[in-house]
Amino acid sequence: MITRLSFALFALLPLVAAAEEIQPTKFGNGIITLPIFPPGQVPKGKQSPLTVVRDAKAYAIVLDLIPRKQISRTRPAPPNDDPLLKRPKVDFAKHILLIASRPSMTRPVFREITKEKNEIVVTVNFPRDQIAARPIHIGTYSAVLIPKTDLPVRLQLVATR
Repeated sequence: MITRLSFALFALLPLVAAAEEIQPTKFGNGIITLPIFPPGQVPKGKQSPLTVVRDAKAYAIVLDLIPRKQISRTRPAPPNDDPLLKRPKVDFAKHILLIASRPSMTRPVFREITKEKNEIVVTVNFPRDQIAARPIHIGTYSAVLIPKTDLPVRLQLVATR
């Protein structure tokens, strides 16, 4: 009886695909300019807080969203010290850049990145908002590098109380 049961379980093992965890490399975090849409031109679907950058052209567009000046009441505002403003090189033949952003002054946190059978699942935590004055078009971002893959990337948000 036990041998039949164990044989049946071993026969089912290939059907259960375990997700492989991907170890990301931290790439940066800071403030980012969020898209502003004129009245009547708001996109129909909700924009994803996850940006997947697979080539140099998209990377340049993302880097242009990082403000050159800090958010400050002093005039003139001091320069932003974000390391991404120095435009570090990324080898897109080997890596994909994942950027999570949110319209808050509390940065998103990458919790887990797993490779499943047909997709990459990126789990991001949005910590509870801290009350902070900020311009409406400024938010925060966190960026990580993962090994290159052609699989689609899906965002999974983790709610924090």
